[in-house]
Amino acid sequence: MSIIIAFSLIVEFLSFLFYDFSKSRTRDIRHFAIRAMAGCTGLALVALEIFMPGPTNMRYLLLDIMAVVEILLLYPCSFERISLSIVTSILIVAAVSLSFVFSLVVPSGILSFRSERIFFSYVIMLVVFNVFFMSTASKRLGGIRMFFRNAAVWHNLEDYSRFIYSHGFLCLALYSICAVLLPGDAGEIMTFSCVALFMILYGILYLRDMTGRTMMLNQGAEKRVKEIIKGNLRTSYIDKAEEDKKMNNLYNRVMVYMNEKKPYLDPTFRMEDMAEYLYSNKLYLSRTINLLSGRNFRQFINYHRIQYAISLFKKDPRLKVGEVATMSGFNSPVSFNMSFKVNTGKTPSEWLQEHSLERMGR
Repeated sequence: MSIIIAFSLIVEFLSFLFYDFSKSRTRDIRHFAIRAMAGCTGLALVALEIFMPGPTNMRYLLLDIMAVVEILLLYPCSFERISLSIVTSILIVAAVSLSFVFSLVVPSGILSFRSERIFFSYVIMLVVFNVFFMSTASKRLGGIRMFFRNAAVWHNLEDYSRFIYSHGFLCLALYSICAVLLPGDAGEIMTFSCVALFMILYGILYLRDMTGRTMMLNQGAEKRVKEIIKGNLRTSYIDKAEEDKKMNNLYNRVMVYMNEKKPYLDPTFRMEDMAEYLYSNKLYLSRTINLLSGRNFRQFINYHRIQYAISLFKKDPRLKVGEVATMSGFNSPVSFNMSFKVNTGKTPSEWLQEHSLERMGR
């Protein structure tokens, strides 16, 4: 049974790696590296378990799949820096690899890693896991502004989904400890079921990390949330009983004005200017934009400026960031960089790098 599970793990790791490579060749290599690190680590560990002298140990296979699942759990959310995830993933790979090596070179006995490999690996993985999430939580809570951004709703969904997956991981970890300690056939059955559950969790997490979805909501619901954040949804998902026809007509006029006249290219453009042009009340216009775009006036204007900047970058990627900032109506490159990050989730340089890779992949 252990050898069947081992080959099943290899098939799963290889399948996701090949699928990921075929879909992600033009994406950010650092994010791909974390997923590849998980898959390659799993392949290496399971292969070593198979070719080691003696029968393949199911409990060690459980330890291997647990390690790679933990690496995928450390994958950063869209608002987090990737460097911490990469460093922590490397630490887990190093710790599990060292425990495996020491189990081979240290002679058996009371203090040997051969009999205590599982214990040391569990302790290290759980300590690293908790330190990582305490660190990311403290950074998130320290950045108060993040809670008031348009994308905060999506960021919270990412946080909630990761909390649920982390809770499931810890429950499985406790279950696996019981399985390892339980002797006889009952322990083997529990270990087998635990490996199977970790394999399912691995697949879900890999798809989550690869696609950027939470895998907690259906794809349509996630798409609607992102569209609302971007300000692209107006009447389609607003309750018709609450929709005001006059307000909707005004918003249509606003969009025509923005698309045809491009007033946002003027750095001094104000709400008063738009209200005067559209012969509308300033407060009513502001309320219309807030309700139907999901943004306040400044965010609404900056969103259009960023869309214009992206069109400029696509036409001529050689343009400098400062030039595009000025051409798009921003007063300074700093405000341009901040707004670009808020609206796209990337800095201008990151976006340009990804865009250039996509062009090369075509």
